[in-house]
Amino acid sequence: MKIDFLLGDFLSLLNPREAHVMRRVIRSIGDLDLVGTLRFSKNALTVGPELVRKGVLVDTRMAKAGLGNLGIYVEPRTRTNKYFSQDIVESWREVMNGKAVMIGTSPLALGKLLELINEGFRPGLVIGVPVGFVNALRLKYMLSKNNSVEYITNISVKGGVSLGVSLVKALMEIE
Repeated sequence: MKIDFLLGDFLSLLNPREAHVMRRVIRSIGDLDLVGTLRFSKNALTVGPELVRKGVLVDTRMAKAGLGNLGIYVEPRTRTNKYFSQDIVESWREVMNGKAVMIGTSPLALGKLLELINEGFRPGLVIGVPVGFVNALRLKYMLSKNNSVEYITNISVKGGVSLGVSLVKALMEIE
């Protein structure tokens, strides 16, 4: 496999689930930088496969389109925040506990999710991979230091819906 050749012995340092996810997302989005930036919480790859099969709350219609029937996108009923992406995450309050959530576009959405987690909400898995130069890196780092939720993130300004969808699909392939 070309990915194995490019990564050399690195994949042998990972557990089999991490290696599978790494191969899958690198193949999907063509970004070898994931080798140094992708982060998994302790149990993310254990609980993740079952959770994503039940559906994933997503922050954009684009993510919903990428995930098809797995994606759960809900328009917020009210607008209480300055930014629409924050309202979307706010609308998850009643349904997010124990569910997989994916934020692939807006760092503001990830920031709102971290606020809700600090308030005591507990998604079962957070796939937090927003893209951008404003706050994305800082918020993904904060997610990686949060011990109260399982997560997958990348410590980089890179990210986006394509990475998030690739991660969900990789989790779907794990038994």
